[in-house]
Amino acid sequence: MRRLLSSFASFTRLERWGILALSLLIVALILARATMQYWVHPRKDEAKEQALIVSWERYKRSQPKLQEVGHTIPASERYTDASDNNEVPMPATININTADSATLVRLKGIGPATAAKIIARRQARPFNSVDELLEVRAIPAETFAILKRHLVVR
Repeated sequence: MRRLLSSFASFTRLERWGILALSLLIVALILARATMQYWVHPRKDEAKEQALIVSWERYKRSQPKLQEVGHTIPASERYTDASDNNEVPMPATININTADSATLVRLKGIGPATAAKIIARRQARPFNSVDELLEVRAIPAETFAILKRHLVVR
């Protein structure tokens, strides 16, 4: 400790003032950064937020659900949304020649790797029937029977 003080004393008066000023500047910047959340508030555009909420609700209402289309398929035979936290409703039918990978992954029995294989297959040669999906991956018969009712080829 004594050595530290003696080394500090070996600086000139101007150098000591410079060290003190830089130290105070660093402390001030750290304090400003730490308290910035209390004195800087982002501006909210209420009109844009309301328009976004309205358009999102309109979009969700425009997406058909199985019950709205009039299908009376028992719950055990419906395809399920594999993603529990997804708020976008699944459409009644899915065209496997145009569906994106996110939609395909949401189907029970189709994971990311299978969705990528389906997309690669349809880029090479579009599907002519839903049964050609079995060429991509061996899907269990009961899962394929459920999926077959909701997949279309256009």
